[in-house]
Amino acid sequence: MCDTIVALKNSTSTGSVLLAKSADTEVNEAEQIVKYSRKQYNEGTFARTTHIKIPQAKLTYEVILGRSFWAWGSELGANEIGVSVGNEAAFSNQKNEKDGVCCLDLCRLVVERSKNAKNAAEIIGSLVEEFGQGGNCQMMGNFAFDTGLLVADTNEAYVINCAGKHWAAKKVDDIFAISNRYQIKDDWNLSSLKIKNGKKDNFNELFENTKLSENVCASVRENRAFKILKENKGKISLTTMADIMRDVGEDSENYEPDKAELKQNLVCMHAKPHPDAFWHATGAMITDSNEDGIIVWMTGSAANDLSIFKPLFFNIPLPNQLNFLPRGTYDSKSYWWKHEKLHRRAIINYKDLKPEIRNSFDEIERKFFSESPNLRKAGDKEKIEFSQYCWDEAESLTDKLIEKISKRKFPIKSGPFTDMWNNFNKEANLSF
Repeated sequence: MCDTIVALKNSTSTGSVLLAKSADTEVNEAEQIVKYSRKQYNEGTFARTTHIKIPQAKLTYEVILGRSFWAWGSELGANEIGVSVGNEAAFSNQKNEKDGVCCLDLCRLVVERSKNAKNAAEIIGSLVEEFGQGGNCQMMGNFAFDTGLLVADTNEAYVINCAGKHWAAKKVDDIFAISNRYQIKDDWNLSSLKIKNGKKDNFNELFENTKLSENVCASVRENRAFKILKENKGKISLTTMADIMRDVGEDSENYEPDKAELKQNLVCMHAKPHPDAFWHATGAMITDSNEDGIIVWMTGSAANDLSIFKPLFFNIPLPNQLNFLPRGTYDSKSYWWKHEKLHRRAIINYKDLKPEIRNSFDEIERKFFSESPNLRKAGDKEKIEFSQYCWDEAESLTDKLIEKISKRKFPIKSGPFTDMWNNFNKEANLSF
C-alpha cells in the first residue's frame, strides 16, 4: 500500500514542482537506493524486468530509484531531466497476466524512458496495452495487482490508472493525491478507452474493485493528504510534503501504533498484528524540480515519522552510506538496517520516544532544506560535499539516539503488537 502526492509550481512557496511518495511494503522488505547511469542500447536489445523481457529503449536516462531489494522495478524514482514518479497498487476487476509487466517495473520504466510527464503517460499506456500487467509484486507469498501512478516533470503532472491492458491519464491542475484506488472517471485526457457519441467511458466505474480499495482505506488516506495540500495551497514547501509523508492523523499527539485500529488508514503506515496489515512505510522520497534542476530527497530508512529526508543529486556519486545495499536480514553495514535499530526500539515505546527523536531530526532536516536551494547551480564538488555532509550528520545523530535510548529502561510491554515485532526481528536476525 502506498501514497503519492504532487504540488505544481502554482501551489508551492518556491515555484518548484514537488512530488512525494511513501513506499509501503512488508516489514523486512529493505529498500535499496540505487543509481543507474544514462545508457544507449543497440537495436534488438531487451530489458529483463522482474518477470518478462521487453524491448529496450534506444536511450535510458540516469535515474535514482528506491526499490525493494528483490525486485527489478521500484516504488519511486526520478531521472536526470526532472521526471519523477510514485506508484500505487490498484485493484481492478481484470484478470492479471501470468507474467506481465508488474507495478514496480512500470515505475522504473517511466523514469528510465520519459522526457516529460505526458510522455510518461504515453509510454505506460503502450507498455500496458502490449504486455498487460501481472506477476508477483510481493516479497513473501504471491500477490499481483494493477497500477496507479503519479508522474511529474518541471512544469506539469499526470495521474495514470491502469487496469489489465486498459489505461487512462489525467492532467493535474495544481495539487493531487493518489492512494490504492482509481482516481480517473470520464475526465481523462489520454486513454485506451473510446469516446462514444461524444461521451468518454468512465474508467473507475468500468474497472475498480471497490471492495479491495475500501479494505485498504485508500479513499481515507487519499482524502487526508488532499486536505493538508488544500490547506497549504500556495505555500506548499518541502516541509509540507515531509509532514504529509509522516502524517498519523488529526490526533497525532495521542497516536500510538500498538493501540491504533487495524485498518491501514494512515499516510504514514505502521504494521499491525493482522495478516492483512503487515505493511508499513519502508522508505520515502520528495523531489524538488524546476528549470534549474532536480534535487531528490530520500529517507533511505523505514518509518517516515522516525526518519530524516536527505539530498541526492544526479551526475555525482551517491553518498557512502548507500554503497552497501540492504537485503531481507540485518546487516550492520547497511544504513537502512542501522536505522531499524532505532525504529524498532522506538515503535514499542512510540509515545515516549517519538517526540524526542523528531525534535532532534527536525532540527537538522530544516537545516538541510534551507541550505539546499543554493546547491542547484553549484558545481559537482559542492554537491558531493553537501550530500555527503547531510547523510553523515543523519547517520551520526541516529547512532547517538540509539546509544542514548539503549541506556534507558522502559516498562516491558507485551501483547500482539510487541509479539509481532519480536517475530519480525527474529526473522531478520536483529537483536538488541
